[in-house]
Amino acid sequence: MANKTTFTPDEWNTIRDAAHLSAMAVTISGASGIVGTLKETFAMASSLVEGMKSDNELVRSICAKEEVKEAQQSLRAHAQEMQGTEVAAIKSKLQGLAVERVKAAVAVLSAKSPQDLAAYRGFVAGVGQKIAQAASEGGFLGLGGERVSAEEKQMLAQLDGALGTA
Repeated sequence: MANKTTFTPDEWNTIRDAAHLSAMAVTISGASGIVGTLKETFAMASSLVEGMKSDNELVRSICAKEEVKEAQQSLRAHAQEMQGTEVAAIKSKLQGLAVERVKAAVAVLSAKSPQDLAAYRGFVAGVGQKIAQAASEGGFLGLGGERVSAEEKQMLAQLDGALGTA
């Protein structure tokens, strides 16, 4: 099984950041409001804690505390690059970046660690699903609405395509 030392620093950053970018892309896809966004944030954190307990060393490495901090710094850097940009454009750029990085991560894993590819795909897809299902979209005061919005479904489909699972 692979871990951080299996890859070059750029390859590792791509693998690690793709997982976190995809989670962010699903989170920003819906219009959950403040409470829903908090639920989705907790779902992401819960997924990372579960990842720390994974049977797969690569997934555990991605979810390690220091790697989560590095991924957060990378996300902040992307956000700073987009300051002053309209919200719709930021959403589109982050979603596109997530898909691009997931494709790149799958390519790296296919070449260097194909035995870890299924676990990685399952982890990234699972995090996206958990986030999408964490809060209802639409409705009023938490009543009604739909569990997974059309925008979230579209983002999940794009991620599945990038993961090669669609």
